[in-house]
Amino acid sequence: MGQNSSLATPAAATATVELDLPSLAWADQYKILSSTVIPRPIALVSTAGPAGTNAAPFSFFNAVAFCPPMLMISIGTPAGGEGEKHTLTNLRANGECVVHIVDDANKERMNRCAPEYPIGVNEIAIAGFTTIASTMVQPPRIAELPVQYECRVHSIQPLGSPPCHLVLLEVVVAHIRRDVIDERHRIDLLRLNPIGRLSSPGMYSRITDNFRMDVPPA
Repeated sequence: MGQNSSLATPAAATATVELDLPSLAWADQYKILSSTVIPRPIALVSTAGPAGTNAAPFSFFNAVAFCPPMLMISIGTPAGGEGEKHTLTNLRANGECVVHIVDDANKERMNRCAPEYPIGVNEIAIAGFTTIASTMVQPPRIAELPVQYECRVHSIQPLGSPPCHLVLLEVVVAHIRRDVIDERHRIDLLRLNPIGRLSSPGMYSRITDNFRMDVPPA
């Protein structure tokens, strides 16, 4: 007689390693969270202000509300734990940014924006992106990226030590490439073709497989 797989659960499959996560070094906490909460969308955020025109990718990023539409990014501390990232400096100064969704075609140029360059270095130029004027905010949009959300800062909340800064952003204008959205505002995921962040070092995902699963009736 065949064994019912839903009842037969090998001990090895249910054994866990219990971790007192808050007691671990911050690098280990980051390693575990960032390698299990996956895949994460990537926001390439353009800002302008005291740190110059800047673009930086963030994978601690998501949509968090609508009416009004809101996004969040979490900005960590620079390597070495001193000062703050240029994106945060600019957001504090003028409270505006453009959040771009990164597609597979632009992954390499996004990655060129990732290093911690000296203040005043324009990552957008280094990556070879083309800028276009925004309609409601000061920072420029990046023309090559398929989704561009012009945003204003709602609030900035420091969390943890060394601090990450949770930045809530209200979307004021959305620019979406014409071939990605239809007249009923439906997004074509394959044409959008976004990438997602997995684990370090340097692991990413593509939208190469998907399935539909409807919520069953209660």
